[in-house]
Amino acid sequence: MPHEPLREALRLRARLYALIREFFARRDVLEVETPILSEAANTEPNIESFSTTFTGPTQSPSRQRWLRPSAEFPLKRLLAAGFGDCYELGRVFRNGEVGRRHNPEFSMLEWYRVGWNHLRLIDETVELVQAALALRGRRAVCVSLTYRELFAQSLGLD
Repeated sequence: MPHEPLREALRLRARLYALIREFFARRDVLEVETPILSEAANTEPNIESFSTTFTGPTQSPSRQRWLRPSAEFPLKRLLAAGFGDCYELGRVFRNGEVGRRHNPEFSMLEWYRVGWNHLRLIDETVELVQAALALRGRRAVCVSLTYRELFAQSLGLD
C-alpha cells in the first residue's frame, strides 16, 4: 500500500500520545489545555511568533493576536494559581523556523512539578524517554554528569 508508512507513523504517534497520557495519569499530573491564541506576544527574544488579526468584537485596543510558541506562560499561570502538577501535549507555532527536523507548527509536551528540583525532573524525563523508545523496541544509555565533569572530560578544563 502506498500510504502504509504514513499509516504506521500515525499509529506510532497515537501510541506515543497514549503512553504520555498514561505516564502522567499514573503520577497524578493533570492534563490541561491552554489557549493557543493570545492577545500578548511571546516575550522570548529568540523565538518569533506568528500573528493574525482578530475581526470580531473586542474590548482590547489591539486586534492583533499571536499563536503560542509554547504553553509555558499559561501553564506557569496555572501553577501560580495553585493548580499543582500539570502538563500539556499540544500544538505550538514558531515563525521563521523550518528545517529537515523542524516545522513551524509542531506538537510539544511541556510539564511542571511543584517543589521538584532539576535532578528529580531529569529522572522523570529519562523514564518517559525510555518508555517512548520502548515503543520501537529501543533503549538509550543515559549518562549523568555535572557541568564540571563534562567540561573536564570533553575539554580538559576545570
